[in-house]
Amino acid sequence: MTDEERQRQKLRREWASGDRSPFQDFAQEREEEHPVFTQQAAQTDTPAEGARVQPLPEDFAPDSVYVEFLEEHHGIPADFTLAQLPEFKLYWLETGEARKAWQNKFKNHVIYQWKRGQSEKGQRTHKSTVEKLTDTSWADGLQFDFDESDDQS
Repeated sequence: MTDEERQRQKLRREWASGDRSPFQDFAQEREEEHPVFTQQAAQTDTPAEGARVQPLPEDFAPDSVYVEFLEEHHGIPADFTLAQLPEFKLYWLETGEARKAWQNKFKNHVIYQWKRGQSEKGQRTHKSTVEKLTDTSWADGLQFDFDESDDQS
């Protein structure tokens, strides 16, 4: 048996026993060969400043960038956006849930409420089902010319 075969058998026994992961040697070699891997690991140990999970702050207010974004990209008036703030704050302050990205959470809430309101407007008509089914107002602008002279009977 060659030295290489003995080494393989030894590694198989270690891996089978659970004492050693098959990837430990590989990871150790990578860290030794490439300092970039150790730099990345050190950077990911500390969370980014904006990524903190925290309850909604009492003084939360939407950033003007988000209000402008909603107006420009979704057609949601700033008045509507700001009117959603009290309900949003009441709910999240009461639950006390910790989240990240409260600005984005508020933006999504406003979009949801806007679409819901638009959908309900379209569904709210004051006509009964019978009135809707017998409505012929669609034909008001149409004119038909029925000449008796065209009748060849």
